[in-house]
Amino acid sequence: MVFRSSAWARGLSTFSIVSAAGAGLLGCVPAVTHTHTTITFASPEQPDLTSRGAAAVRLRVQDASVSLTRSGVMIDPRGYLLTTFSAVGVGAARARGGRPGTLFGGGDEVRVEVFEGPYSSTPVEHVGRVVRGDLRLNLALVRITGTPDGPLTDDVRFAAVEPPTDATLAWGGFGWAIGASPTIPTLTAFHANTTAGIQNSEGQVAGFLVNVVEPTLDGAGYYDARGALVGVYMNGFVRPTSRIPTAWREALAAGHIEDRVIDGITTLEPGRWAEARPIGDAVFVPGDDETRADVVEEYLFALPATAAGTIEVEPPVSVTAYQRGRVLQSGNGEIYVPAEPDVYVAVRMPRPTDPRGLRLRVRFTAEQ
Repeated sequence: MVFRSSAWARGLSTFSIVSAAGAGLLGCVPAVTHTHTTITFASPEQPDLTSRGAAAVRLRVQDASVSLTRSGVMIDPRGYLLTTFSAVGVGAARARGGRPGTLFGGGDEVRVEVFEGPYSSTPVEHVGRVVRGDLRLNLALVRITGTPDGPLTDDVRFAAVEPPTDATLAWGGFGWAIGASPTIPTLTAFHANTTAGIQNSEGQVAGFLVNVVEPTLDGAGYYDARGALVGVYMNGFVRPTSRIPTAWREALAAGHIEDRVIDGITTLEPGRWAEARPIGDAVFVPGDDETRADVVEEYLFALPATAAGTIEVEPPVSVTAYQRGRVLQSGNGEIYVPAEPDVYVAVRMPRPTDPRGLRLRVRFTAEQ
């Protein structure tokens, strides 16, 4: 699309001519005639996103202490939608509401509002169940199981957009996040520009920063300049669709997903080392120096039972024990954990630049 500022340029040119002529009449300078130059701004044509609106959904989750409105995108016509884990559960160490990995309301009563298109203000309400989650990638897969009136029949199909495995955004490019708002009855489309790209130590694009921060769009589908689904919006960060776990795609291809698998938090066994290999996939959170992807990334561990003991970490990096988002103990390399219920541990590692990554080892030794 081309925007021309010829009117503005003509105004500026006219002002210059009059000023020069006036000065000549006063005997200061001779009259000079200026020619104006048209200023042209060029940008790619906006794609038709209307068909993408039918694949966008509004999510509503309710827990004892949490009531959220978030977004998602339908990626399978049988009723599977992609969103963020933070839209349906506790995804970070500091988050209130329980141990990371805990699903709001148990994960079986996610309200999914399906729109007929971008102008529809009367979405049809469905009930969804979380079937997959990954705290490290902050992604979740929700399956629509029915409506408030009963279960979903096998012949029901939804408008969906298949997420490509090789799509990525361009540094400095632009796109649109299409999602829902708790105060606007219809869908919303936010235009955004990618301001930075984050690559992990294996050469994969972990994600892109965009210049739009909108919490209710958390989990929305993100489309590029051609209108192709390229990522999932995460409040200022976009996770490319190429990072959707291969196991999720394989499970969808094999048939309906009946079980539930949540990855990203490891339960420690007393006296045994648990290992992880950080590669730099953390979500970049603008303005939060503790979780910035270019500084540190967080690994989460659960304790096996309510027991006091010692947490050891190799290398001796930052380790913190939490209880429902509240800090219990913090240190470097080793901390003592009191005998409290629902305690979990967050270890923060420097973001690796070596292609081999870094090695992290964590061990819990119960107090005798």
